[in-house]
Amino acid sequence: MPRFYGRRLALLLLLFAARLGVAQTINTDAVAAYWQITDALRRSEPLTNEAWQQFLALPANQIYTASVYDADALVRYRRALEVVYMPRYDSLRQAKVRAGSWFYVLLDNLKQQEPAYRTFMQETVRSPAFLASMYAYAYEYLPARAHRKQPDLRLYYTALGDDATSQQAGIVFSLYDAYSYQHVRPGILEAHELHHQLLGYALTPTENLTRPAQAGDEGLLYVLRMALIEGLADLTDKRVQLAAPSDSAAMRSRYFKPTPAVIQRLDSTIQGQAAGGPATPEKFYRRLTNGTNGHLPGFYMAYAIWRAGYLPALLDHADDPIAFALLYQKAARKNKYHQRLPLFSAPSVHYLKQLRRKYAKLPPTVSKP
Repeated sequence: MPRFYGRRLALLLLLFAARLGVAQTINTDAVAAYWQITDALRRSEPLTNEAWQQFLALPANQIYTASVYDADALVRYRRALEVVYMPRYDSLRQAKVRAGSWFYVLLDNLKQQEPAYRTFMQETVRSPAFLASMYAYAYEYLPARAHRKQPDLRLYYTALGDDATSQQAGIVFSLYDAYSYQHVRPGILEAHELHHQLLGYALTPTENLTRPAQAGDEGLLYVLRMALIEGLADLTDKRVQLAAPSDSAAMRSRYFKPTPAVIQRLDSTIQGQAAGGPATPEKFYRRLTNGTNGHLPGFYMAYAIWRAGYLPALLDHADDPIAFALLYQKAARKNKYHQRLPLFSAPSVHYLKQLRRKYAKLPPTVSKP
């Protein structure tokens, strides 16, 4: 880390730590409950339906499961939990892990590295500086109007799953995911989800520039909006991962390799609509982006904008998905990369500019990004 950046971050952390109030809470009850359950399973005590339902009723688990898991997945997760931790099932555990069955691999990881996970929860997550670092990292990729403390911020950690979710009821991080990020830079995963809340997307989803979309525009504006929302937030964590030797290849394979084809297909679709063809439904764009909710192609586009030196312009238009697409076009034309970036065609750019004029409005206020 450059010396100047380190001094600046240290100063930011001190300032933020002084500003954070009692409304900023980190709840780890679900992780503590998980360890209570697994301690009992290690003693060959069965997991009762009552204990399981009480576990799922914890706020972190309620928020997380509502967003990530259906009833069938929870049944399979519970079964994997019993197999991984109860001694009588050890042979089956080994077979499931060797076969790569994900729930078993995940839970076996939590079991084998439990001391490290406990240390992480106690020394990192519970540290006051950790919460301050989340704000510092999120602020790097937020416009000045969003540099504020999130009222009544509720952060939760759970031992369910391997992901994070930002909802109005709070932000929930899986222990597995949060721990894996600390080896890259502690706090950047949390900063990504906090980014959504600070910019207002999670709490006020109807106040983006192009919402509500007019008839025929819904699908296209959906994919551009989600690309902007996730792409900008991805700069807090995935950009850092991309620079880490241990993660770079996987990140490029997941988010960069498929994106040129996605952008080319998106361009063809826009051209068809510009030529008077039927509007393309939202479900088409969901399939096109592999169900990533905007990470694909959002991170690729935002990273290209960042690399081209247009971050200030991106932050100025942090609520404008059409401007995001046009700014990517400008960055792609700058073309200082080792490989050529895919461009939108002239008809598509013309159509996007028409949409920009159509949805033009005054700049957002401080409280309504």
